[in-house]
Amino acid sequence: MALHGYGLLIGTITGFRKPRGNESHWLLMVQPNNPHHPPYRVSLNVPSVQPDDHSEIEYQIIDFPANDPFIRKLINLGARKGVKGTQNFLLAEESQDIPRLDYTDGRIFDPLAFPSEASGHPKVGKAWRKQSLAKLQRCAEKAAHSNALVAVFGTGYPMNHQTGEYPSTGFTGVDNVHMNQGAFNRTNGTLHYQENGTAQDGGFIILSPSGAQGIFIKFRSQTVHTDEHGHPRITGIEDIDRVTPQICKAIMPRIPRTRSEPSAIEARSAGAAAVAALSKTAQPSSTPNKQGYVFADFDTDDATGKFITDDDSATYNTPFVQKQSKGQTRGPVPNPRTNPIMDLTSVTGSNPPGYTQGESGESIAFDIIGDSGAVNPSNYDRYEQKVSDLLADDAKAPQPAFMFHVGDVVYYYGERAYYYGQFYDPFRAYPAPIFAIPGNHDGITYEASQVSLADFQSAFCTTTPGRWPGAGGILRSTMTQPGVYFTLDAPLVSIIGLYSNCGESFGWLDAQQLKFLYNELVRLKQARQQSFRAVILAIHHFPRWFPGQSKKDPTSTAIDATFAKAGFWPDAVICGHAHLYQRVVRQNVGQKKRQDIPYIVSGAGGYAINPAEEVDKKYMQKIGVQKGKSNKLGCVIFEPGYVRATVTKPATGNPTLKFEYRSVKPQSSQPDDTCTVDLTARKIIS
Repeated sequence: MALHGYGLLIGTITGFRKPRGNESHWLLMVQPNNPHHPPYRVSLNVPSVQPDDHSEIEYQIIDFPANDPFIRKLINLGARKGVKGTQNFLLAEESQDIPRLDYTDGRIFDPLAFPSEASGHPKVGKAWRKQSLAKLQRCAEKAAHSNALVAVFGTGYPMNHQTGEYPSTGFTGVDNVHMNQGAFNRTNGTLHYQENGTAQDGGFIILSPSGAQGIFIKFRSQTVHTDEHGHPRITGIEDIDRVTPQICKAIMPRIPRTRSEPSAIEARSAGAAAVAALSKTAQPSSTPNKQGYVFADFDTDDATGKFITDDDSATYNTPFVQKQSKGQTRGPVPNPRTNPIMDLTSVTGSNPPGYTQGESGESIAFDIIGDSGAVNPSNYDRYEQKVSDLLADDAKAPQPAFMFHVGDVVYYYGERAYYYGQFYDPFRAYPAPIFAIPGNHDGITYEASQVSLADFQSAFCTTTPGRWPGAGGILRSTMTQPGVYFTLDAPLVSIIGLYSNCGESFGWLDAQQLKFLYNELVRLKQARQQSFRAVILAIHHFPRWFPGQSKKDPTSTAIDATFAKAGFWPDAVICGHAHLYQRVVRQNVGQKKRQDIPYIVSGAGGYAINPAEEVDKKYMQKIGVQKGKSNKLGCVIFEPGYVRATVTKPATGNPTLKFEYRSVKPQSSQPDDTCTVDLTARKIIS
């Protein structure tokens, strides 16, 4: 959201204080032309040395001629009737006559002249050569001693930027005298995303009749490549950002603009103190593998955490939550740390369990689950515990290579307090890594002080494997996914995982993820041609493609457009969100309109079972799928369970991708549903 209290102060410098100790700001006292108004305290970010983190600054010092229209406007505004300065700090929202600064429009200076913006694809947050501060310090020193007339763009201080409230006594200072847009919501980074907005940038301009000199400061963690909301149009990852505008236009048809963005300041976890205060730690029963990861923890005496019942009855129907759940407000999507491609062997080693090779060929088995978090003891006993016990029992022999969670790891708002009871404890005996994409409940928040996906990233997107308080005393390591959306490359298979945001009905993908999807389809198409691998798309919300739909949602349309533009369609799509198991085979798609693609909903992992959430019931009935009946084109099962997937590349014959649904109440000794894809013919064979 835009900053509150943005405006302009013109006045004379009457005093200053240099940074002291570890301070990074000069304090300048600026007197407006009203002699009865106390001087404003202006905070100018000019550190003595560059820090080694996201707060490293970049700057431009611009000399303006006396006849520059912008400078003339400032001088005229601050020198009416022979007086110097404005009466007070002027709020820009109160008058269109008050000028604004926007670093990205190119009218005041070249936005690409900042060091990290010099490239067409700036590597935001990377190790750029640090800009010397010597010139900036000399300029600040000269201004401080000059008693000059200055124009200061920024926000009034003090100001509550969440509510827009300020003291009845008015502003006493000006801060945010720097760029106030283009900030990234980065994995494991400080969040200033909520302050982005256009035409609200800060600046410090020394005025004189013969000309002017301006100081314009940005942070290295910002970019001038922004959209109409002031949010970055790029990720800082060159492979994603280099997707051409022509391709973007083709794969992003009619994507509606977001009217507003949720605000966020710091992570909040209701009840997190209950977890943090538990000090007893279980004795290690598992040791890290050579890569430093711990998976199963079989200590049954762990008393460091507890199941906490969650209840959203007081929050669900509030306007704050409803706007998100209806897709009107979308949570910011954190950028990955790097190009988000992860190799399974970096976690398991070169020969992951679940992958076999021999004279007969190769195969890999892995599990798929979604919507696993139970919110109360009753649902935990009826659903989640039964599913997690089944997974652990089935994993004894043969062991799967990994589990891929398709979202809604915990309910209702992705808070740390619920990770122990809804995720770590039920899956404590699962012997393999668990990767995940977020579901809507992992990203949704119920008040402005929460940071969307903060706790999900703490569990799944750390830089190194380690312990997290949300796990209590359970030893399972945090995962090291490069971001909340990423591709997992494993032997014989790649899974492209996307985050479809907080909507309760339809999903939504930002432009960066669609570009990432396009890149990955192109890459994996080439990989498929060079050496075989299956390709699966994982996304929480089911993409709608059913024939006869009166209205297709824009995101589903964009996904199909991306498949078509890349010239490659995945072998399968795995989803969650609906609390059941459902398989629907999409026919006659792909480049030659001959491909079959199974869409698998594995949403019966533990939260509950809801038959009403069957996706497009009319279509299912049309292809002959009803309760208790299934066929080659579809199946619906209202029993908790999970999916076991197996990719097989035989020494002779065509490779296959098989999905088996294993429920807690099997109808026979065989899986309750089976679907097999011939990966050469790209057709369903059973």
